[in-house]
Amino acid sequence: MKKNIISLYFMLFTFVIFSQEIGSISGIVIDRETGKTIPNAEILIVEIAQGTVVFENGTFEIRNVKPGTYTLSSHALGYITNTHKNIRVYAGENKNVHFSMEPENIALEEVTVSATKIQKTIDKIGSPVYIINREEVERTEGRNIEEVLTRVPGIFTEDRYHNETNLVSFRGVGLHTHVTRGILVLVDGVSLTEAMGRTDFEGVDMENAEKIEVLKGPVSALYGPNGITGVINVVEKTPKEGIHAKLKASLGGYGSTSLSGDVNGGKNGFRYLIKGKYFKTDGYLDRSASNSSRLGIKLIQRFNNAGKLQFTTDYISSEMEVPGTLTQEQFDDRSTFASNLFADYNRDVIRTNLVYTQNLNNNIDLYANLYYRNNNSDGFYADYSYSEDDINSLGGELRSQFKHQIFGKENSIIAGLSMLDEKGVNETYRRDTETGSIGMQTNDGESCYKLFGAFMEDEFMLTSKLGITLGLRYDLVDYDWTDSLHEGEDNTTATTSISSFSPKFGFAYNPTKNTTIFGNIARGFNPPQISQLFVGSSYSGLANPDLKPEYITNYELGIRGNIKQKFMYQASFFMMDFTDQITAEIIPEIDPNNPVNQNVGKTKHSGLETSLEYHFTKKFNIYTNYSYLDARFNDDPDYGNSTLRKTPHNMMNAGLRYEFKFGLITAFDYKFVDKFYMDNEEVNEYEGYSLLNIKVMYNWKGLMLSAAVNNVLDTNYATYAYASESYNPITHQTFWETKYIPGWPVNINTAISYHF
Repeated sequence: MKKNIISLYFMLFTFVIFSQEIGSISGIVIDRETGKTIPNAEILIVEIAQGTVVFENGTFEIRNVKPGTYTLSSHALGYITNTHKNIRVYAGENKNVHFSMEPENIALEEVTVSATKIQKTIDKIGSPVYIINREEVERTEGRNIEEVLTRVPGIFTEDRYHNETNLVSFRGVGLHTHVTRGILVLVDGVSLTEAMGRTDFEGVDMENAEKIEVLKGPVSALYGPNGITGVINVVEKTPKEGIHAKLKASLGGYGSTSLSGDVNGGKNGFRYLIKGKYFKTDGYLDRSASNSSRLGIKLIQRFNNAGKLQFTTDYISSEMEVPGTLTQEQFDDRSTFASNLFADYNRDVIRTNLVYTQNLNNNIDLYANLYYRNNNSDGFYADYSYSEDDINSLGGELRSQFKHQIFGKENSIIAGLSMLDEKGVNETYRRDTETGSIGMQTNDGESCYKLFGAFMEDEFMLTSKLGITLGLRYDLVDYDWTDSLHEGEDNTTATTSISSFSPKFGFAYNPTKNTTIFGNIARGFNPPQISQLFVGSSYSGLANPDLKPEYITNYELGIRGNIKQKFMYQASFFMMDFTDQITAEIIPEIDPNNPVNQNVGKTKHSGLETSLEYHFTKKFNIYTNYSYLDARFNDDPDYGNSTLRKTPHNMMNAGLRYEFKFGLITAFDYKFVDKFYMDNEEVNEYEGYSLLNIKVMYNWKGLMLSAAVNNVLDTNYATYAYASESYNPITHQTFWETKYIPGWPVNINTAISYHF
């Protein structure tokens, strides 16, 4: 496999076409208000997609330009795009062009989002949308997705061991599992989420993220299963003309170290990005060390007929010890005791995808994608079990967008087909909890999950200010499980199929240029996992072949906009009806020792999410976001109207950022998580917590120095708080056990980077 990938790299490099040097364009780019030069702006010859990046002194030069008449544009973060038309280039001559750029005040109709499968401006989207730009990502040192998402309201996270693995939940959904489920995660629009709904965030590269797009609410009408509460799309940076590089090193508390770097560039229509990172930490708890290495390559070839071919591949290797949980007393005493002696987890991941896009006469866009993933892992989360998994996924999508007019009004239709074939091999063994030796095999089988989906979405402008979106998708999921271990009546080999329609209605109304009133009604679904249906385990729940898919119907109404380009706001109210949520609970009459996967009936999630940001100047801004959530059962026979576990009613984030004239940047971030129940019966309650982080950064001619103090107040808080009932076979009674994983005490992280 590795040899084939390397061969493909060299084949794609041969696409580079070098042209004869017959003309050139040079010039300078300055700020219209201050007269200062603007380094790192991008200059592009529109007709032939040839360009360059402005040097530190504000000058630029584009060589190898064929004679002709062109349109030249300049792009820079924080400035309005500037265009010069009818630039005439002659053979053997240099054309000088002067750009004077005006600082930008961003309006709603200028902010684009690609997580909607096609580029849409934010004023046309009928759902809550949050965009985290590169500047905000850099404040987190690119450590993990959990820290980046603090700018988004209504997100509950469990950064259990402060490494690159995280659990993320939108609106109180998915917290009954031990991995992120219910959220579709994309990188450059290509799914990172496995067919069974699991997302491992250690494969998400924050170092090279240009922006993060977050859409709340079901996206099954476009994407099918797994995105029942929203989508996270990580948009990686696009390589620029020339040759550029960045090196970065960081050192932090508890032996945390990272080294990363990238080289990117290109010429004419060809671009490349080569990136790598190594991360390690000793961890705060005993036996909580982890390390990961990653290498990635992106190759882009643009064609003169408005087509683009993009190939990306990533390899991630990680090792992680799993120390287990603490008791209430151990947590209160800030113990570092590891309840697990042997549990660990090792993973090797290869991701490859090929994307081709084509624009036809500005009215038709074509998109084709083919991707392959291999996830090979061994280990387990507890001492008493050990497993080996090998998961291979092959998927793709074909879609088109058609732009036309109906009754003189703008209309856009997306139609497409998608497929996914995911095969897995699993072997599970019991492990002696005192010696760690591998014992009797408890599972050996092969699974196959096949998905076919067909979708269509129509965006129609009823008036110049009001647009509606209608979407519908059909999905067919086939399960095939082969039990290679058991015989006779104990054999669990089985097949089944599940199909579903996912409709959506949304609207976006713009009473003014910078105001959008939006709303939607959408349905999403999550099919059960093969392990939940046919395999099961004492850890994740016994199998239940009668499980139904999880369904969510979301009702939402909100408003977003800005006032004088300084005060940005967004608020939305939502109600979600969750039907047949799958959870694992102990039912003594079925099995007093092991939980059983089951549908727990109906739950209702309702709440309010708000986000505010104010820019006093370009160098001084403050932000805050707040969410209220009420997630509870609907007259469940076991839980009545109890609140779902791990769903705090109130959460808030706030912060400020100030940049001094000499390049020093200071940032303060505050996080509040309200108290919440640790079980579904409202017996055990966790008190919640508050965190304060401070960061200082200094930029000078490509050099960046930073120091961050995390958990400044040294709060003793839990990144994981859970309670479950256990059964005593002697007394035949159940009793509660509370389990905690602590967050890190006060710690310091320093970093240095240089880019050129």
